[in-house]
Order: sequence, then C-alpha cells, then structure tokens
Amino acid sequence: MKLLILAGGMSSRMKKALAEDTSLDSKLIEQANTLPKCMIGLGKNGRPFLDYVLYNAARAGIKDVILLLNPKDTVTQPHYETLVGSGNNWGLNIRFARQHIPEGREKPLGTTDAIEQALAQHPDWADSRFIACNGDNLYPVSAFQMLAESDFPNAMLDWDSTGNTVERTRNCAIIKKDADGFLTDLLEKPNDEEWQEIVSTMPRIGISWNIFAFTARDLLPFMQKTPLHPVRNEKEIPVTVRLWANEAPKSIYTIPISEVLPDLTSKSDIAAIQAILERDYSNI
Repeated sequence: MKLLILAGGMSSRMKKALAEDTSLDSKLIEQANTLPKCMIGLGKNGRPFLDYVLYNAARAGIKDVILLLNPKDTVTQPHYETLVGSGNNWGLNIRFARQHIPEGREKPLGTTDAIEQALAQHPDWADSRFIACNGDNLYPVSAFQMLAESDFPNAMLDWDSTGNTVERTRNCAIIKKDADGFLTDLLEKPNDEEWQEIVSTMPRIGISWNIFAFTARDLLPFMQKTPLHPVRNEKEIPVTVRLWANEAPKSIYTIPISEVLPDLTSKSDIAAIQAILERDYSNI
C-alpha cells in the first residue's frame, strides 16, 4: 500500500500568537513560528511530529511514501534523506514532491492541487491505489490498516465525534451516507441551521479527518473539475470528494472508526500532543 502525506501548507494557524499566557517551552514556540508544523520536535526525544505519523504507517504495513512539501521547505526533505541514509526510516521507501505555487499567489492552491501535483511528479503512481492524508494529524495504526485492507477501491474514514466539543465537530466536515455506508454528502463547517438539522436527524455524527484511500484513475477526473473554493480560493479535497459522491453515487465507502485523533493545528495543541507522545511513543 502507498501513502501520500500532504505537508505543503503554510502553517498559518500554527504561526499565530497564543491567545493567553502559557507554560509552553520557549524553544517549542520558536519552532512553531519558524518550522513547518510537521517538523516541530516533540515527544521524549524531540523528534519531528511527522516521524510519529510515519512510524504508525510503517506499523500498519505501508512501504511506499510520498511527502508532498511546500517549495520553500528546506528542512523536511534533508531530515528524511538522512533517516533513509542511516537506515532509520522504519523500512519505508520515502520520496518527495513539491506543491509549486502558481504565479501571482502567495499560498499553495489547496489539497486537491497538492494531490494532482504529487501524482504528476510521480507518474508511476498513475495506476495505484493509495492513501492520502494530512501531515498534522496523528492517525493511529488502525486508521491506515482499515483503509489499506478495505475491499472498496475508494474509501474514507468516518470518525465518531463522540467526546468532541461541538466547536471541534463543527469545524470538521460532517459525513452523510446512505444505508449501505456510501458517502452521499460532505458538509464542511455547517452553519447553525445545518447543524440543527444534523443534530435532529443523525443519531451518530461522523466527521472527516482528511484521510482517504483513492484509486488514482478514478480520482483524477473529479480533481480536474473541482472548482476553487469561493472563500479560500483553493481547490480542496473535501470539495472534490463531495462532487464525486454527488455525480457518481456509491463510489466512496465510509468506514466507521472511533479512536481519538490528536491533531496539531495551532500552538494550543502542542502541550496535549507532547503529553501523548511522551506517554505512548517513548520507544522511538
């Protein structure tokens, strides 16, 4: 199984100042302000956050990885080239792609564009089935295994929102599916009216954390027709997936999962992530 990790964003939310005083180590604050967020050194041994994501992927049996990076990132590729050179790469074949920024823009064009560019730069994946995920979420081993072992060519994980705050749930994309478990809609950041409809009609509210299994040739036509988001002016994979589900029903299977998912979005997440990594990943 192949894995594409999207780590080409600008980390703009991570670089914002904390809203209140904090006991967070000043070195971590400095890293959060200067490094790609996936490369912030965390855990017992201060390893880049992305190391832990890759470690879990390797434990799930994944062998081939592409890291999609920002063209201005001068840190991530040298780190993993060093790990590969020293044989400390968990048996992973790690390659790289860059999400080049179109002329006239300061930021990348979004996650759909990221996947398009990665596949264009690695045409040997054109006939592949691969997992695509964010680089700032600590996906458990089971998440990679569920998608890798699924019989469905195109699938996504349907995360149980139980235990989340309402705010955290509403900041995600809400999954709607049919009686057979296939995606019918993906509702991003629902407004108050949409939220009330969700609460009143869905006994279990499932959310997307942007981890999918795609068959490249099935995905490509829908990436090409994905419009720019009217607000963010980017091509985003939730929009692509929603378009796909609407135009080709029963194409994307949803796999329920209930494990907690730590995510590294802003500086306020760092302390909690640090505690989890020190407790559960002290062996790497």
